[in-house]
Amino acid sequence: MKSNTFNHSLLAVGVAAVMGISTGAMAETKTAKGAVVINNTAKASYSVDGVAQNEVESNKVTVNVSETGSFSLIAQNADGNPGDDLNAGLVVVPTGVAQFTHRLENLGNLTDTYTMALTNKTDDTKNFDLAATKVTYVVYKDNGTVVRTVADITGTAFTNTAIVLEKDEYAVITVNGKTTANVGGDTQNLTLTAKSTYLANKGTAAEATATNTDESITKLPVFSIVKSVSQTLDINNPDATAEYTITVKNDNSVTYAADAVGIKIIDNLPEGLKLVTSSLTAASITTTGSATKGTIAQNNKGFGSSATIDGFEITGVNLPVGQTITIKFKVQKDADETLAKSTVNHVNIEAPLGGGSNVTVIDSTDGTNGGENTNTYYPSGADTENENGTAPSTPGGDSTQPLTSNQRAVTLTGPTTREVPNTSTAATQAVHQTVITNTGRETEGANAGELKFKIEDVGLNANVEPSKTGNITLVYDKDGDPATTNDRTTATLPYNETGEYDIKSAFPAGIAPKGTVTISYNVVSTAAVTDTTENTKVTLIPGGTDKPVAPAPVVDTTSVKGVALVKSQALDATCSGNVADSAFSSSTTALEAEPGQCVVYKIVATNTFSSYPVTNLVISDLLSNFSAGATVQTISPTTLTGTGSTVTVAANNNNTSINTTVNPLAATNTATLKFSIKIKP
Repeated sequence: MKSNTFNHSLLAVGVAAVMGISTGAMAETKTAKGAVVINNTAKASYSVDGVAQNEVESNKVTVNVSETGSFSLIAQNADGNPGDDLNAGLVVVPTGVAQFTHRLENLGNLTDTYTMALTNKTDDTKNFDLAATKVTYVVYKDNGTVVRTVADITGTAFTNTAIVLEKDEYAVITVNGKTTANVGGDTQNLTLTAKSTYLANKGTAAEATATNTDESITKLPVFSIVKSVSQTLDINNPDATAEYTITVKNDNSVTYAADAVGIKIIDNLPEGLKLVTSSLTAASITTTGSATKGTIAQNNKGFGSSATIDGFEITGVNLPVGQTITIKFKVQKDADETLAKSTVNHVNIEAPLGGGSNVTVIDSTDGTNGGENTNTYYPSGADTENENGTAPSTPGGDSTQPLTSNQRAVTLTGPTTREVPNTSTAATQAVHQTVITNTGRETEGANAGELKFKIEDVGLNANVEPSKTGNITLVYDKDGDPATTNDRTTATLPYNETGEYDIKSAFPAGIAPKGTVTISYNVVSTAAVTDTTENTKVTLIPGGTDKPVAPAPVVDTTSVKGVALVKSQALDATCSGNVADSAFSSSTTALEAEPGQCVVYKIVATNTFSSYPVTNLVISDLLSNFSAGATVQTISPTTLTGTGSTVTVAANNNNTSINTTVNPLAATNTATLKFSIKIKP
């Protein structure tokens, strides 16, 4: 019988050549076949009658022994292409763990030893940390019975590890590849090789080696945070609110975005603000797609010092790629804290990555002081922030805007009371002054229409009214301190028939905080009646954005003053000249007298001005008033009360009148002319 020759056939393209299927990305199967020929003949020696005979040989019998060395290395991750040599597209987080699974199977009919190797590929952007990578393999019988387990071999030590498989055994190899310094979009690839000792002895090392490739891409949530505020906050109104809107999107404009699970949204309000607690509920939150609302916890972790609720956290939010969560809430001024004119309220997001990583990504609208670490885990320059309210300029960029607190406040103080004579002159007209004070924190009146005032006549005395000629005078004291005078500016505005004036017309830069403007305006009289009055009103008219509450108007009073003249009389029946003051009466009731009796007249002139003297006061009583029935009996010297007055012409009879002259008669002083007459028989 002809023996079978040894047949050594290495299939470099694996099962493709054996099975006739097309080549491509598939698991490699390495095979070699051989024949061991066993030829056997028997011999016999014997003796006949003690004599050795010729040795005899039997016929030859032959046994052909067939050997097969064969194995496969299969990539087993669920990537949509089972049974090939590539674990493709596994997602890993920064400094996370990518798990790759392979199956090494002995397909031959003999025990074989496989030398393993695990190396980083060079066609990626980052490497795995092989020293921190862990490899475990479990050997199974073909019926699934576990033969042995070898766990937690480092990636570096796994190279040159020998795995021995008997026929009908396979090993499931799990590679937990540890990434390092990888950021979103990075790729990290490994090569796993197995070399058959049996096949290497039958051919070349290359022909005995099967290779799998492990590919991964770094992905993580990419948050675009946009925070806006609806309006300014009027701090002059303790009930005023401003509404914030936070919109967080897991930005799908980049390929490395991944679903966010269990994130936390944190908002700690700036000093001076408090949360309107009723404004933040589950109903205040809206989501898109399968995003979740999470759980709200209000707190006092804001930047203020009071115990007021001034912050919140929303935990357990899931935000798939491309989806958004929108949160609306209101704030108020905290009465116990100072609120800056302009303040920025930031929001932070904390996203634990998991995936074998201990990393929590922190994204914030505050790129400087918010604890943000996205620069470590996003590509360089991928995350930007602005605080001017404009749309983010990069994928995953963030935006917020300042809250402006309306700190406009003004007061109007007075009133003043002034005096005029019956008919005033430029020197004797009344000058009223009303003071505008900027008690807020913003410049007032720098814009047209922002701060006006109006002067109007509100009384019924037609003979007394604001002057319709000349100017209104305004004095601006920038710091409002009367002790400093080098910061004062004077301006004039011409009379306006409407009575309305704009501060910008006088002071284009407006009134600085703490500054004052003193308005001086004139009131004139024309033939007005002494001791009558007239009222004028000054009204402040705030305008512009977030105008403050207008203060109450100031009402000024102008009183008409002059000389009050009162004449009284008393009966001196015996013409003794001794008449008590109490006997005098200015009643319109006639005095009863008889011929031969005397009547004493007393004429009192009073200067009713509180501070202004009258001049050339002549008090007189015509003789013709009584000469038909009486003659002059006596004339008393002119008397004065108060100080500062002078009698320049003594009481006398000039044959026309009984008279006296006082120049001046000081304010509030009186001059008295007294004389008596005797009734004719």
